[in-house]
Amino acid sequence: MRNIVLLIGTFLLFGFTENNSNPFTVSGTLKNSPSKVVYLEETIIATGQTILKDSARINADGKFSISIDVPGEGVYNLRLSNEPAFATIINDAEKINIEADFKKQFDFYNVSGSAASKGIKDYLAKLNELQREKFNYYNQADSIRKNKGDSLLAASLEQKQKDITQQMKTITEQTVKQSNKAPFSLFILATYQGMANNQGFRMFAFTAEELVGLLTEMINKFPGNDDIVNIKNSIEAQIKRSLVGKPAPEISLPDTEGKEVKLSSYRGKYVLVDFWASWCGPCRRENPTVVEAYTRFRDKNFTVLGVSLDKQKEAWQKAIADDNLNWTHISDLKYWSSAVVPLYGIQGIPFNVLVDPDGKIVAENLRGTALEQKLGEILGGYIPPQKSSGSSSTLLIVAAVTVIVLLLGWFLFFRKKETKKIVSNKNQGRKKPNKR
Repeated sequence: MRNIVLLIGTFLLFGFTENNSNPFTVSGTLKNSPSKVVYLEETIIATGQTILKDSARINADGKFSISIDVPGEGVYNLRLSNEPAFATIINDAEKINIEADFKKQFDFYNVSGSAASKGIKDYLAKLNELQREKFNYYNQADSIRKNKGDSLLAASLEQKQKDITQQMKTITEQTVKQSNKAPFSLFILATYQGMANNQGFRMFAFTAEELVGLLTEMINKFPGNDDIVNIKNSIEAQIKRSLVGKPAPEISLPDTEGKEVKLSSYRGKYVLVDFWASWCGPCRRENPTVVEAYTRFRDKNFTVLGVSLDKQKEAWQKAIADDNLNWTHISDLKYWSSAVVPLYGIQGIPFNVLVDPDGKIVAENLRGTALEQKLGEILGGYIPPQKSSGSSSTLLIVAAVTVIVLLLGWFLFFRKKETKKIVSNKNQGRKKPNKR
């Protein structure tokens, strides 16, 4: 199932549903603030947009107060000038208090007066704690592997990573199910899916089917909320358009030496058909993951077929060599006019499909840990704690990239004073250009 960043662009506003007046005040103390002004922004998750609602001066003693009147409950960020958001709140109470000390590296703010806002802070703090623990195991295992140390110990550490990854997913599911606020539920789901969609976090995303199940429960819990219904309908429509379960359309293109290669010639093997290009930065960053999967599973009836949307043969061949892509590569060198684009409904790259020995597509858009998880599930070597049905790839129900940049930058990297500003768009995939 292809990653979707803006699945429901016109549907989901976080000031949801009701048009009733809902005034609230957020105030508190911001100690050691590098800025003299604090800003309150509304987060429109559907478009990744933030809308400035108001601002206030921070007094000499750090005190501030902002009062606004909005329709319904929504998600709001507090930020300083030219900085990412340092706190995210939901206006489920008339008065919300924020106490922050910017000299602290960890746990630098507290929120009171709003159960949902505290829930956001507690959830993200827990994810950060688990993420740090997981990466500690990752670094240990990586060091052992690189130094050709105890392979059993490395495998044990890697299993601990995967157990923690599954725990993060379970905590998210429980948090969403236990929530009594629709904005909170969708924010948590969006944040987790946004992280899982970033291969650097090495997380297990919810499948489309799992998302539909969670959204169905939310519809029952929050009846009359058209936003959730629209999201669920959009995901179900995307599932119907999925290639999973269908025969893989035939591909017949020349390889780097001009010899015609057919996808059907790989019958009897599992083959990852990897759509990429030398000019695609996200593709090149994903290539090490594909190389790792190929190296690990190539002796288990698995291979990779690279299908490029390149225009220049020299650049294509250089990228193959530079990235150590030691499998067959084919291309008609027609860029987005390639025959494979409409054949597989490609809207952006990197994109891939996993084809089974009978020529049927069993998964699509497997990136990061999703690729390892699916291949391990099918070919052996790693059995995930919870077998997922359908595609293992990510469906982003909302544009959570902005959430990651504005919020998780604080919790996962905990900026120190005068650190460089986080850049937001480095993990965006290359999209098919619009025709005019």
